[in-house]
Amino acid sequence: MKKKSKAKKIVKITLFSVLGVLVAAIAAAAFILYGRIATMASVKYVGSDLYTMNFQQDYHLDKALDANIKSESDLLKFICDDMFFGYQVDANLEKYACSAFVTKTPDGKYLGGRSFGLGGTDTLCVYTHPSDGYASISTVSTDMLNVGADNAYPTTSLEGRAALLAAPYIAVDGMNEKGLFTALLDLSMGETHMETGNCDLTVTMAVRLLIDRAATVDEAIELLRNYDIHTGHGWTQHLFVGDASGDGAVIEWHKGQMKVVKSPICTNFRLSSKLAQDDPTGMCERFDILHDTLEKHPENTPGDAMDMLEAVKQEYDNNIHTEWSIVYHLTDFSMDISVDMDFDNVYHLDIKDF
Repeated sequence: MKKKSKAKKIVKITLFSVLGVLVAAIAAAAFILYGRIATMASVKYVGSDLYTMNFQQDYHLDKALDANIKSESDLLKFICDDMFFGYQVDANLEKYACSAFVTKTPDGKYLGGRSFGLGGTDTLCVYTHPSDGYASISTVSTDMLNVGADNAYPTTSLEGRAALLAAPYIAVDGMNEKGLFTALLDLSMGETHMETGNCDLTVTMAVRLLIDRAATVDEAIELLRNYDIHTGHGWTQHLFVGDASGDGAVIEWHKGQMKVVKSPICTNFRLSSKLAQDDPTGMCERFDILHDTLEKHPENTPGDAMDMLEAVKQEYDNNIHTEWSIVYHLTDFSMDISVDMDFDNVYHLDIKDF
């Protein structure tokens, strides 16, 4: 009887031990996956091919900044290793035509305007609130992750939601709670690869760095001086940065050097060139429209700013068009967005909508 009792006790202890290990493993898995699951579940349809996401997972920006990422493929590998346990997702990067500006409102606030030309996909607005950075709202073309219309996965499918976990690093514009606004715009020039010995950074990662860590244009400029910038997919880009004081600047990289031009407007030509420094007008029709409008009307309501974006919309024969037009309220941490050139339907979003 004693032997049986002892055996039962051993079995019971063993079962409780196994159960304890199992519970601990489940708890650990739940802790690891909770942020991902909550983020995926937060994807909501707003209307007109527009979606929102509340990002509740740590995307490890400091780890990414230390990873010496020099190309889009390096960035995707980092995202997949960090977020998808090594499973690879596809990217679909194309050239896009864009415009950006800052303007004052009649009541002394500031707005950032941004149009993004690509088309044929869905638009995702992402709210991030990291513990080690500023809260921000940024915008992603889901097509860049092979998600959305005419792509591998619908935006709200399980696979689509999972792929969108890469969204913080694929944003092409955004603003943070301090009123720092930045936008990525293409240039018809070859790729940029700086080699000065600084840490490496892709220009798409620079968007995330600035809206997470910079509060003003000057802070953004100083942050970027610490990195060697790399562009990819066959061409280069520059960054437009504005802030809640109305300051605006275009940051470019040419022949291994970072160039800064203070300007309230940016489109798709190099403002640091000698020709543009002499007179930037006449080089881009969209730039000229924005320049002339701001000269005549230096103060604009959010509705006026959206009208300016409508005036510089782009539409081509091959289904490429202005995918979104955004007016960022730099003083109020909110935004107005029109999708697919439907300017009759403008959606106002703030953090309560995520």
